[in-house]
Amino acid sequence: MRLFRSIISLTNSFTNIALVMAIATITALPVSEKVYAEAKKDATEWINQGRQLWQKNDLSGAIAAYQQASQLEPKNSKILTSLGFLLTQQSNYSGAIATLERATKLDATNAKAFNALGFVYVRIKDYPNALSAYRRAIALDRENIDAYNSIGFLLSEQKNYLEAAKIYRQAIAVAPQDVKSYLNLGYVLRLTGDRKGALNVYNQADKIAPFDADVLVAIGGLFAEQNQTEEAIVKYKRALEINPRNAQANLAISRVFQAQGNYAEAIASLRRAASARNIPTNNLIAVQKAIADLYVQQGSLSGAIVAYRQILEADPEDAATYLALGKLLVTQQRLDEARKMLGTAERLFNQQGNVDGLAQTRKALLEIK
Repeated sequence: MRLFRSIISLTNSFTNIALVMAIATITALPVSEKVYAEAKKDATEWINQGRQLWQKNDLSGAIAAYQQASQLEPKNSKILTSLGFLLTQQSNYSGAIATLERATKLDATNAKAFNALGFVYVRIKDYPNALSAYRRAIALDRENIDAYNSIGFLLSEQKNYLEAAKIYRQAIAVAPQDVKSYLNLGYVLRLTGDRKGALNVYNQADKIAPFDADVLVAIGGLFAEQNQTEEAIVKYKRALEINPRNAQANLAISRVFQAQGNYAEAIASLRRAASARNIPTNNLIAVQKAIADLYVQQGSLSGAIVAYRQILEADPEDAATYLALGKLLVTQQRLDEARKMLGTAERLFNQQGNVDGLAQTRKALLEIK
């Protein structure tokens, strides 16, 4: 009986030890999972906060929030991609590149990160690296139309029009209903002097989207290039019937008025475009630059200054506009304001690595010191 009792005692001991170990294991696992879950929850909260700040255009606050999220989830490629976008908007291109490179290393299938990387390289005019990034984005996502169009733009900038036309045709094959690719292809064909080919492409786009004002403006532009002014005006007016505040249509018809010496109508057309709701920033900037140019031609520098200031409200990082505004302020002997504008232009050009812009700015600064 004693032996039996000993065996029972040992069995009970082992049972107790096993139970203790099991309990320890059970309690240890949830702690680890809980920590991870809490970190993930905290990261999500930081991301949500970052998005809200981003929507309010508080870039610094949004960047800080996404950096906190990234620290909590350091291997999350998507968080780094968003952070890279934000740094790009802040013109912190070196920081954006480093962040997006990390994102692509963590996830080599992150097409959005490669797309964003291509965009940053375009901003600093590093076209070879931009092309590589966009090509990688297409390899990961064959339906990435933005990447096709970006490659086409880069090839056009390098005056490689044949290759640009080829990539736009690939985009059309992938998305035959995407009007933007037709417009880009037509533009490249115009640059090569193939107006007939461009018109055929624009007509295809017109069949797909008969009420697209941009297509009508493109067709009108072809007529204008061949001095068929009346036909061009018909297309521009039709575009304006569809969208009275279409930036490109108003820009185009303002050039016709300008060529006729009718500056008042030209500026009125541009002001209509500028007053459009939700006008894309790049279109608003193009319109305000055209308004500024017209005022300069007329010698109305105060009007040009107002237009330049409106550009800077839309894009506070536009170095060229700070330079132009600084020069105008010098002519009006508003030297303190001019120094401020030129100083900002110098900082931005230096940050962007724009040697020519930096040289022009420093020359303007020397002239008023």
